[in-house]
Amino acid sequence: MKRVLIIDDDRNIATTLTVYLEDKGLEVALAYSASEGLNTFRREAPDLVILDLKLPDTSGIDVLKQITASSPGTQVVMITAYATIETAVQAVKLGAFDYLPKPFVPGQLDVILERLKRFQRLEHEVAALKGIFSEGGFITRNKKMRRLLKTAKLTAESNATVLISGESGTGKGLLARLIHDWSGRTNGPFITVDCASFQESLLESDLFGHVKGAFTGALRDKTGKLKLAEGGTAFLDEISEVPLPLQGKLLRFLQSREYERIGDPLPQSVDVRVIAATNRDLEEMVRNGDFREDLFFRLNVVELFLPPLREHPEDIPLLADVYLKRSARLNSKPVSRIAPETMQLLQCYPWPGNVRELVNTVERGVILSPETVLEASSLPPHIADYKASQARPEPSDNLADMEKRHIQTVILHAPSLEEAAKRLGIDPATLWRKRKKYGLD
Repeated sequence: MKRVLIIDDDRNIATTLTVYLEDKGLEVALAYSASEGLNTFRREAPDLVILDLKLPDTSGIDVLKQITASSPGTQVVMITAYATIETAVQAVKLGAFDYLPKPFVPGQLDVILERLKRFQRLEHEVAALKGIFSEGGFITRNKKMRRLLKTAKLTAESNATVLISGESGTGKGLLARLIHDWSGRTNGPFITVDCASFQESLLESDLFGHVKGAFTGALRDKTGKLKLAEGGTAFLDEISEVPLPLQGKLLRFLQSREYERIGDPLPQSVDVRVIAATNRDLEEMVRNGDFREDLFFRLNVVELFLPPLREHPEDIPLLADVYLKRSARLNSKPVSRIAPETMQLLQCYPWPGNVRELVNTVERGVILSPETVLEASSLPPHIADYKASQARPEPSDNLADMEKRHIQTVILHAPSLEEAAKRLGIDPATLWRKRKKYGLD
């Protein structure tokens, strides 16, 4: 445990806690409201959050729900002057590690911190005994995945540019964050750039920044995300979507770590590690003239390929159980386990949307389940009705053919393309690309 985030509008208590925790060698970030706290949480990814129950803009319980939903591995300690048994029980049910009423003395916090250290140590020991890797949101017992993560950890110790490839929903963003946390840049920022979310001019501004008046609508100077990532890591997600004209500028940056803001001829420099991710075949794009070969080689210093979930089905029970418990806690549902027949069905299904689709499926099942056991009847119809025989490909089948048939089936039964994308666990843009690839227009 290295990073702590304190979210408390009482500045005296927040300052006192900061001094106390920093004396223990911990890195501390401060926020005085729920909105500021959640923004800091997303940016800093702390190991521990000390959270006040009563905040000026919303309840600490609402903040707790959002934290545990987005990062199950982050521990939260609630503190409040409004202590009641009911709120304490509610907070723990929603995933809080412990509860500390104000006023408190340092010794009380010491006890919680020591318990937290023991808990984390035992978690790692139990996982190791079971042959399970569990860290940073990754849970796997698959040997191939564990070798991949070992390589990622070795790579993290360098400043090499990393290219993470794999289908949508396999956890490329989680792996990028894990590499950052393992690296010597862990105290620096981790900044994500979604290269598929902007038009070319807007993406260039998002990456490099611009000066006031550089183009219509540029009412003030803007700092680019590469500069915001100074001393840390810039994660370029969906790197395949960078337009060709902008690829040249990105190549120049990777070669020299220098760039120019839009409207400013003076070169800027920045110390940042770059991790890129793609769900497309960049080598094929290079052959087709859609991606620069020199940029591909510059990005591909170390490539890490995340296999689809169907290639490590032994992880499905682990993942399903973790997200079942998380969903039950967040939605206040009494569902505690998955029926054996339902689990068998989950392991037979090919999961074209990978882990993301599995998470969405389990959450839906928990919400709709009328019982304490998750049955197949609470799963989406296209999964509940899936036959094990469908999972056995004919000798002439390949993975692309299986994916094409599955997408075709889901589109046929979904009321809209947006709903089809949701059922597949992918975004509409990815579904559009796959329809184009397989001629399913």
